[in-house]
Amino acid sequence: MSAFFRSILDGLYAFSGNYGVAIILFTILVRLILSPFDFKSRKSMRQMEKIGPKLNELSKKYGNDKEKLQKKQAELYKKEGINPLGSCLPLLLTFPILIIMFNAMRGVANEHLVRLVQEIYHAVGTLTDPDEIAAVLPSVSTLRELRLIEPFLWIKNLWIMDSPFTSFLPTSSTSLNAIGAIAGVVTQEELDALKTFIASDVYQNIVLTHYNATKVPGGLLNFILIQLQLYHQPNGFFILPLLSGVTQYLMTVINPASTGTQQGTGGTGAFMKWFFPLFSIYICATYNAAFSLYWVAANVASAGQTILFNKYFKAKEKKAAQLEEGKEP
Repeated sequence: MSAFFRSILDGLYAFSGNYGVAIILFTILVRLILSPFDFKSRKSMRQMEKIGPKLNELSKKYGNDKEKLQKKQAELYKKEGINPLGSCLPLLLTFPILIIMFNAMRGVANEHLVRLVQEIYHAVGTLTDPDEIAAVLPSVSTLRELRLIEPFLWIKNLWIMDSPFTSFLPTSSTSLNAIGAIAGVVTQEELDALKTFIASDVYQNIVLTHYNATKVPGGLLNFILIQLQLYHQPNGFFILPLLSGVTQYLMTVINPASTGTQQGTGGTGAFMKWFFPLFSIYICATYNAAFSLYWVAANVASAGQTILFNKYFKAKEKKAAQLEEGKEP
């Protein structure tokens, strides 16, 4: 399935000429496909909210008889034409897509990082003289033309995290640790050679210096649990992780029922209201910018869709209420 999604992304890239734009177009496409299911879900949620007082009455009346309570609730759902599980459908569809995109973006990012290091590795060969190495290294524009570096707005390379604490080039052999042998791209033996190359003095002291991708002297920030290093050519400014948290919080405000943060859930609702945004920031701060962009775009698209649906439902309910008032003597 990840390969299928990736083929769609590649097609959208061929159309747009930029992977960032392709990711946004893909997100819009997914939301359009899921919109009928999302519409039914929002409708079910509003119906559940309307019968909330009746459900509370049943709970008070039959709270000591669970079997009778469930029977009465089922009768109420049937009478009102409500499927209590209808609101869960978009989540059941959206979450697998999120996991698939996570894997797809990991595969795309891994492949591009491997090809990027390969290109530099093959260009350098056995050279050790700084001037000779500088003469053979491909320019940044060439790396972009080869799709080894994919810029988008403020981000210099979508295949690396959007952060001022990372360079737009891999700076450590650990950048390739989670990749493994990629079929058709690199064998495990070749991958080990690339890791050794990244850790070498040639790469660290000559290649990174050539691209001005080195650490800022004295730019080490010490926190309680982690240390963060500033770079001369940071890959980003931590904008996408922050946007992911803000847009995730916006979603809990616009549509609290879908995230379990609605009023009346006590401490659990308050916890989930902040858990989702903080979790979003963590994921997007530790993963490549391409997936972070998808996460933010998906949140924005979902929030916009929810606002439109809510406006439609409110207008419809207002019209129905006016008709009811007109019928009254």
